[in-house]
Amino acid sequence: MKLTKSLAAIGVSAMMVMSVGALAGCNAANEANEEVIREAITQELDPYKNHDSRAVDQIRSQNAVALATVGIDGEQYAEALLDGFDYAIEDVTVDGNNATATLVMTQKNIDENEAEVIMEELVEDPAFVAMTDDERKAAVGEKIFEYIESVPSAPQDPVELEFVMDGNMWNLTDDSKTKMESLFTF
Repeated sequence: MKLTKSLAAIGVSAMMVMSVGALAGCNAANEANEEVIREAITQELDPYKNHDSRAVDQIRSQNAVALATVGIDGEQYAEALLDGFDYAIEDVTVDGNNATATLVMTQKNIDENEAEVIMEELVEDPAFVAMTDDERKAAVGEKIFEYIESVPSAPQDPVELEFVMDGNMWNLTDDSKTKMESLFTF
């Protein structure tokens, strides 16, 4: 069984494709626009940081089929992935109708290759081969869960997100939407 990022992907895109309502319009000071962007990022990421039910439910529901296949409880899985999650908005710079936010995420970096090695070792174990289907399912779930819990959270490389003012709204550029979605390694 191949554990891929899709198993661990939390469709953050639905939450992360943000349009930032400008409390201050185009004529407002850069500081006010910077604050609007910071607040929007905070509103999007705090649910993950705080393990809010919205974030936990999203992780659980988006991975329900894969998790059921290996017998992992979705809520426990989400909590394990979010353990240690944090972020820092290092800088927000506004230049006219364009803005850049520098963000550093602290999270678990699930190594797909390591997960595959764990699974290969399990499959090669004669005791695993002798198990019933339900026992194998439980063993796979246990090994995957142990691996996820063992991975420490660590700061990731800084990422710059680009915003553009559209009317009185700050929107992520298409490239930054994609980048934001890929920030999550779980």
